[in-house]
Amino acid sequence: MVNDLPLNDQNASSKPDLQYKVLARKYRPRTFEDLIGQNSMVKILSNAFSLNRIAHAFLFTGVRGVGKTTAARIVARGLNCLKDDSPTISPCGVCSSCISAKNDRHVDIVEIDAASHTGVDDVRELTEGVRYKPAEGRYKIYIIDEVHMLSTQAFNALLKTLEEPPEHVKFIFCTTEIKKIPVTVLSRCQKFDLRRVAVDELVELLRSICSKEEVSIDDKSLNLLARYSDGSVRDSLSLLDQAISMSNTGITLETINNMLGLSDKSIVWDLFDKLIQGDILSVLNHYDNLLKSGSDPVLIMEELLQISHNVARAKAVPSLNTAQVMSEYETNRALKSAELTNIPSVARCWQLLLKGQEEMQKAFSVKEACEMVLIRIAYATDLPDLKTLIEGSDLKKKNEIHSLNNISSSKEKDNIDSFESLLSLAKENKAMSLYTMLIDQVKLVSYKPYEVKLILVEKDNLNLLNKIKKELLLLTGSNWTLDILNDEKGYTSVTENKNNEKQKIIQRASENKLVKPFLKEFPEAKIIEVNKEVTNNLKE
Repeated sequence: MVNDLPLNDQNASSKPDLQYKVLARKYRPRTFEDLIGQNSMVKILSNAFSLNRIAHAFLFTGVRGVGKTTAARIVARGLNCLKDDSPTISPCGVCSSCISAKNDRHVDIVEIDAASHTGVDDVRELTEGVRYKPAEGRYKIYIIDEVHMLSTQAFNALLKTLEEPPEHVKFIFCTTEIKKIPVTVLSRCQKFDLRRVAVDELVELLRSICSKEEVSIDDKSLNLLARYSDGSVRDSLSLLDQAISMSNTGITLETINNMLGLSDKSIVWDLFDKLIQGDILSVLNHYDNLLKSGSDPVLIMEELLQISHNVARAKAVPSLNTAQVMSEYETNRALKSAELTNIPSVARCWQLLLKGQEEMQKAFSVKEACEMVLIRIAYATDLPDLKTLIEGSDLKKKNEIHSLNNISSSKEKDNIDSFESLLSLAKENKAMSLYTMLIDQVKLVSYKPYEVKLILVEKDNLNLLNKIKKELLLLTGSNWTLDILNDEKGYTSVTENKNNEKQKIIQRASENKLVKPFLKEFPEAKIIEVNKEVTNNLKE
């Protein structure tokens, strides 16, 4: 463990590089107020400390870089903070105990790396030290990082002490692989699952650090760094540190792309569009241009996989909110690419890319392997899918004639007197594309069988109108007249109506005399859904 003690003036002037700290260490949170993205854990611990219901063993789990060890150290400092007579969730940082902990020289806070102390002898040495009372602080605290690395014998040697430790001892475990920890150990700990940090929270953190470091950076670069770090605060700070070292004048999107080996997003999107169109010449030209610009074939494959996923989402639910997972540019490109293809084609592209990624790991040259995957996908676009094969068969033609006869004879039987009955008919006949468009993309003004007046959620989307007419013809066997009106206040889509009704039910539930005290105690808690039985019992 490297101490944070200042160097003397002579050493500082002759060896200034020894004073440098990476951003992940320099801005490591000292209190829970600085820890982002873990509000639920902080709330529970705060209540436990204020009510004096402090467990004897804590277990922090989660992916790398979300604050497990940081949280453990903050808890340890709070337990031994001597500013007040009792432990606190907010260590003062000025008492002798806090200063010793800050400089990593607190004799009663023992931090152990389980990766290098895996044996039963190491645990036996730990349990022997448990008997001695703290010398400086209130508790003797053992922080065991990567606790899953302990051997089975070591875990067994720890069990008895962990279940009934002396009153002056606290255990804090940290792990990234909770499944490797025996259930007997888990049952003796109070477990906290630290979540991945949201992109918007990471962006704000990076922006504030850049401001403190007097570094110029644009929003697109911040967003890319946050999304590329996959919810890890440490990863995002390490990437920012690297970007600062790479660019002295200011960090741009080009800087980040070059640093990460990422391709020009627009070229990769163009490559994907040409793939699903089967334009093999353009595909190879785009691929060669990406290689000339220094792009890694492995990263190109990963980006194409991400794009195919985004396009599939855009094709399935065009109105889906993607602000948390995609930039505005990616959202617009996904919607445009979705117009060029269909779900079966995107799914086939995804499968071929995924299979190709496995092949690239075994190939002698990833460049040629990636190119072969792209050629395979481009030529696969000419292959008909199962639906097309069925539609072209004689059996399909016979079924169509039979279905048309059935439709014409059962028009009177099918009740489409109301918009709701039309939706039910679409759902019963598996016309889910029509069903989705009717509930999400249009606002109903008036309805008569075969004559509908409506408002489009997205104005001037005549392509959507033609799709609805075509689907209605296939469903009912008759042409429908659809009149598009200007948007007027008071009209909403079926989905919006359901969401509004859901919010009303949630509001009534939040005002219930049994629920209200709970929400007051946990102000950050939210009601996500209300059970139907509970809904029926709620009074206006």
